[in-house]
Amino acid sequence: MDTQRVGIIIAVALLSVVAGMSGARGDEGKPAGPDQPNIVRQASAPISSIMQIRLQDTYVPEFKGLDGDGNTLTLAVTMPLPKYRLLPFPQLSLLTLPAAVTVPGEVTGLGDLRLVNIVILHTGERFIWGVGPALVFPTASETRTGQGKWQAGPAALAAFVPEKWLLGVLVQNPISFAGDSDRKDANAMILQPFVSYQLGDGWFIRSQPQLFFNWKTGQQTLPIDLGVGRVFRIGRQLVSCFVQPFWNITKDGPSPKYGITAGVAFIYPEFWKR
Repeated sequence: MDTQRVGIIIAVALLSVVAGMSGARGDEGKPAGPDQPNIVRQASAPISSIMQIRLQDTYVPEFKGLDGDGNTLTLAVTMPLPKYRLLPFPQLSLLTLPAAVTVPGEVTGLGDLRLVNIVILHTGERFIWGVGPALVFPTASETRTGQGKWQAGPAALAAFVPEKWLLGVLVQNPISFAGDSDRKDANAMILQPFVSYQLGDGWFIRSQPQLFFNWKTGQQTLPIDLGVGRVFRIGRQLVSCFVQPFWNITKDGPSPKYGITAGVAFIYPEFWKR
């Protein structure tokens, strides 16, 4: 099965789940519960104070500077660490593994493992911020699906939560320090602003583009996106789904012209209370 069919099937399936659950019976399809506003808010955040296991698929029908389409299936885990669990500050971590990256030319392989760990230095009623490291491990199984470099650099997070909104930004800038000497050095900033608004009954709209600025080449990738999703229950399990198309407004290549991302997350708000 080609990448186009895989991407379309996953996107349609997840959208069907989101829509279908609103009419389900019993516990299935019901909103998250008394803590729903915070759970819906965290489901839309790139790095979360609630443990989540996320599966996300991004399909790109067309690239700038390359012929063919592409698809990336990503597995991610958000793991918060309470105060004094490891450090005298709360921490938010995000572990991301591109499990199946297909690039133009029908090359498919494992991508590079990424870890971001944010130490929260200020937690207010409406505003939080923190800093920490961003790490990249050269785990890619194919040359074209990874960078072949060990990388480390700074990361920072700031978030503001007025009423039904979530507004913030996550910034990372890993820099290569070791790895394959035949591969290009890496030094790029990933700027990820995120905005979400709760519509009620677990529904939300979101925007979460990843803006890339390559300090080595001067190339930029500036996508714009807008998606919709819902948090609901399947039995006792909290689940979040979303679908989000995007468009790249820059002319630099090679980079995606446009695409669609669909995701599902399993949410565990009581993880540290068990």
